[in-house]
Amino acid sequence: MTENHRPLELVFVRHGESEGNVAVKAAENGDDSFFTEEFRKRHSSTWDLTPKGIEQAKAAGEWIRKNINGGVFDGYYASTYRRAKRTAGFLNLPGAKWNLRDYIREHDWGNLDVMTDEERQAKYPDVMDKREINPFYFSSPGGESLAEVLIRARVGILATLYRKLPNKCGIVVTHGNMMWPIRIIMEGLLPDEYLALKKKKDPRDKINNCQIFQYTRIDPKTGKIFEKFSWMRSVCPWNLNPERDAWRPIVHKKYSNEELVK
Repeated sequence: MTENHRPLELVFVRHGESEGNVAVKAAENGDDSFFTEEFRKRHSSTWDLTPKGIEQAKAAGEWIRKNINGGVFDGYYASTYRRAKRTAGFLNLPGAKWNLRDYIREHDWGNLDVMTDEERQAKYPDVMDKREINPFYFSSPGGESLAEVLIRARVGILATLYRKLPNKCGIVVTHGNMMWPIRIIMEGLLPDEYLALKKKKDPRDKINNCQIFQYTRIDPKTGKIFEKFSWMRSVCPWNLNPERDAWRPIVHKKYSNEELVK
């Protein structure tokens, strides 16, 4: 039997609430007052945490320290964007030394960045129509599709973790639209399955600010170590729900000839 070089456990954390999250949510409710001239001139990488976001990050750190090996990991990684870096710091994990990596950054929206959906529709109506056809493969002008973000997640984040942390544990602080590609890769989801989950809007699949994904090869009940990542749980540390936060088995699917030609 060959030696297993996979990490033992991987934890992914979305950043806390940012000023960009507040601005976008307000705009969706008809208030675009946060999109000031000064705000529009900034790149989204500069968006900072709100006071609420800081509290969310502290709550996430507390939950991790209480529930995952005392909050001690073999590798610590975070996005270079300000809101992610500060979230990592506010987790207050004991002895953490963070590696900042640009490939962990948020989905790049290109020309659609720092713009309300109403403005996007007015300036780029054809582009926005295409987004509705298939959001997974849609790429904004000058930006990247979620399919391309997934490649960045695979060859950047996960390749690094597998190389650096064989049979060890790592933590990554990243962004909402990087969390979904992580799920797609770690759970072997197909693009159509991802789109179906997004459309279903099950509360168990919601990625809140500071949402925590924990993937493990260790059976949560028996402690037995498996070859592949076989369980995951998704936890919102500032809105805990035992039923929603429970461990879920990961089914590694393969497809027969008959299934492929349906």
